[in-house]
Parts: sequence; C-alpha cells; structure tokens
Amino acid sequence: MSILYVAGVSISDNPKDISPVTLNKIKEAKVVIGEERKNTLRLLKIAEADDNKEIYFINEHSKDSDRNEVLKAVLSSDISVFFSDCGTPCISDPDYNFIRMCRQKGVTIKSLAGASSITTAISVAGINASKFLFAGFPPKKDVDRKKFFKEVLSSKVAVVFMERPYSLENTLKDISCCDRKISLSINLGMDNELNLYDKPLSLIDKVKGIKAPFIIVIPALQKKIKFK
Repeated sequence: MSILYVAGVSISDNPKDISPVTLNKIKEAKVVIGEERKNTLRLLKIAEADDNKEIYFINEHSKDSDRNEVLKAVLSSDISVFFSDCGTPCISDPDYNFIRMCRQKGVTIKSLAGASSITTAISVAGINASKFLFAGFPPKKDVDRKKFFKEVLSSKVAVVFMERPYSLENTLKDISCCDRKISLSINLGMDNELNLYDKPLSLIDKVKGIKAPFIIVIPALQKKIKFK
C-alpha cells in the first residue's frame, strides 16, 4: 500500500521548529516531493536523510504531465512525503490537484499535522481552498443549525467546519442534500487517522459507530441546491 504524507513545516528559519515526527518520516520515505530545490534539499539535510531519496518538485509551474510523473513514483513507494517551502501544502501553496490524483489511484493520504487542524484538514482534502471560510462549530438548536448548514452549503468559497465527536453521523445527515463530494478527516495526526472523500449520504455508512474528533471540508458551491 502506498501512503502519501502531507507535511506542514515551520514558517520560521529555525530548524528546531520542525516537528521531529515530520523529520523522521522524511528520513524514512523513499520519495520526497518539495516545492523548490533549494528549500527541499535544506529540509533533507535537517532531517539527516541519506542520498538514496527520489526527489521531485511540484509548484505553480507544474503541469498534469509533471504530476503524473510524480504520481508514478508515489505508487511505486511505500512511503512518500509532500511538503511546501514553508507552511502547509494545498492552502495557497501547491497542490490540491496532486492530492486528488493520488487519491483517485488508491494512494492513502495522511497528514503530518502542524499546529492547526484547519489547515491540516485542507492539506489532505484535495479540494481547491485557495479561498476558504472557517465556519467553526454548528449550533445545537434545530432552527439555528438548519440556518448554519444552509449558509455553509451555499458558500461560494470552500468551507471548513468541525463538530463534536458524538455528532458525526447526524452531521452528515444534516448535509445529506449536498450532491458534492466532501472531505471528512477523522483523528487527524493520530495513528488511526482516516481521510474520506465522498458525498455525505455515502459517507454515513462508512462511519457507523465512530465517535472521534473530525473536521469537514466542503468545496465551493457551483450551482444552486434545494433545501428541505
């Protein structure tokens, strides 16, 4: 099984700010994917990685042909790590399209979590979130809750929100009228992290009985939807 780890790295110049877990995973990986050569090699040096790594680059100049070349390498490797020059991939940095392509080929996407569950969830979503709204937690009262989800599903930018662990199935039922595929991340940064991508109704059966911290990313609305 091929696993692609999406890593958030420090925005500072201090190597000590980079998570030891991230550095160890970079050291372990056969394939590493950076944004620019200089910063990628610098991070490999900090991780004390050997010279046997397969090194690739994805940035704003990359084409689908470039992504496909990197994808082949990921599919041939047990462990790959993807990171930007600084911060978290797939926010303003590249490249949610690559995450989407990997997922379509059956690659397991996992996070090397940074300080924020919001940006971590976006990084593994494979959704265009160059502009996004963090909507927080849905209200508990039915009337307010329906209004909240109507606004969330009508947003013209991507929306990120989280909810209490015991509300996972009910939350998916609340947004079941959504005909878009959404990203659902459960237990981000933990050994049993699970990232799912499908329409809400299809996800309900996949999460039966799960009570765990989760966060949802919904792509921007492309057409009007009907609310019950």
